[in-house]
Amino acid sequence: MCIRIVVFLCFIFISPQAHTQAGWHLTKEKSGIKIYTKKSESSSFKSIKVEGVFEGSWQQLFNILMDVNAQKQWVYRTKKSYVIKKISRNEVLYYTETSLPWPVNNRDAVVRMKITYDSIRKVGSVLSLNEPNLVPVKSGLVRIQHYKAIWQVRSLEKNKIDVTYYLEVEPGGGLPAAVVNMFISSGPYETFSKLKELLKK
Repeated sequence: MCIRIVVFLCFIFISPQAHTQAGWHLTKEKSGIKIYTKKSESSSFKSIKVEGVFEGSWQQLFNILMDVNAQKQWVYRTKKSYVIKKISRNEVLYYTETSLPWPVNNRDAVVRMKITYDSIRKVGSVLSLNEPNLVPVKSGLVRIQHYKAIWQVRSLEKNKIDVTYYLEVEPGGGLPAAVVNMFISSGPYETFSKLKELLKK
């Protein structure tokens, strides 16, 4: 049961540190998707980095990311997600809840996501930060207090994109970091595998 709980937490509970190769350890490589872990300087939970080259365009990725209501189709264990406020064409505030197996309470988060793209350099970036106090805490859920995700995307020839993804989260609720850190590759891998298929459509 403990292992199952940890695997279900994997996609969300993770961290971007300095964007260098130093300290990163490859923990999973399959179907062109690489998952790295790194000891965090600011958290007992390890950082995660995902790398991969995917078929598809920046515009396709942008559309997928901005379609917040559809996250449950590809983001690991997402139970629900919806836009709280659309700030601009490329910036939103949204709510998301992640389903976890009993006896662990589901986690939820309030996230501000901003997307930018340099059409000259053909480089895109996505920054997602949590704003936990914007929505009242819901009974029976554990509100994530620290969340930061970064996407670095480069458009390639022949309708492909090169993606590097970093994520940091403190899940709260007294989960032992040593156990979570043993299984943090499964969630990200499943998420990016589904994203890979969406981008092909």
